[in-house]
Amino acid sequence: MSAHHLKFGLILPLGNFAEAKAMVQRAEDSGFYAIAAEDHFFMTGLMGTDRFSPRLECFTVLSALSTLTQRLVLTQLVAANSFRHPALTAKIVSSLHHITGGRVELGIGAGWFREEYEAFGFPYPPPRERVAQLAEALTVIKKLWVEDEATFEGRYYRLQNAPHSPKPQPRPRIMLGGGGRPLLRLAAREADVINIIPPFGGALGRLTMEETVKFDLSAFAERVSFFRAACKELGRDPEEVELSAMVYVVIGESPAQARSFAEAMAQALGVNDLEAVYRSPNTLVGTVEQVADEVHRRKEEMGVTYFFCHFPVQEMFERFCREVVPRLVR
Repeated sequence: MSAHHLKFGLILPLGNFAEAKAMVQRAEDSGFYAIAAEDHFFMTGLMGTDRFSPRLECFTVLSALSTLTQRLVLTQLVAANSFRHPALTAKIVSSLHHITGGRVELGIGAGWFREEYEAFGFPYPPPRERVAQLAEALTVIKKLWVEDEATFEGRYYRLQNAPHSPKPQPRPRIMLGGGGRPLLRLAAREADVINIIPPFGGALGRLTMEETVKFDLSAFAERVSFFRAACKELGRDPEEVELSAMVYVVIGESPAQARSFAEAMAQALGVNDLEAVYRSPNTLVGTVEQVADEVHRRKEEMGVTYFFCHFPVQEMFERFCREVVPRLVR
């Protein structure tokens, strides 16, 4: 059982700002904790997306939405370290921190989608090197947030008496996203939140449904165990770090209707094994009662308390706000 309180984050629809705006206002009213924006130039392999699907930039959208809310935390799921110098990332998050009165987290990862790297000319080194770059970036960001003039000499980044003001106080929480062992070790040392994802990045650099469906609840639990062991090796209490997961939420009036919706989702994703959808740590499928019970079970058995939710259709979002959140968030 985790010491952290259960919380929900809404994954924003980045192709339609009007829709995102309406959903954010509803999320705040219903008790969501955060809103989250993904960080891609484009994405392929997901439901209804291709290279030409509209996609707004994550920090721009969060900045625009920040003035519409009074309580929601702004985060990224997750920002690709490769796309911005860490000094710029530090400045963006510091600015949002001051604009919102501290309602911001930094969600960041090593980056994984090779196709967009190549399309825009970003170098795409092996996974371990991208994680090493991320490790240095975190050092740069943390130094800028706390030191009057930061100096750092690394392999990838350098600072020389670099000022950074205003500083975010208290320091924003840092969420790392990933699932490989090097990333989990880094999170054990540096993160306040770890968002564990399927193995669709890494050396492959692309989303493959074959690999993703293999990533079931037991595989997720294995990564949690590895992460906790890594924390203990560093002398850190694993409970200091909040566990997070991204989930597609599929709600039906009955188990049969939910299963029908899940079948449609599986077909859209090219997944032939429907049971894999139910076994996935990245789905919540069922009636309102079943979804609420499954969230509670994952909290009690695996310690996951921070759920980032994607809703295939608006009605499922409304039902989740109306009937699931009040059951679980006090």
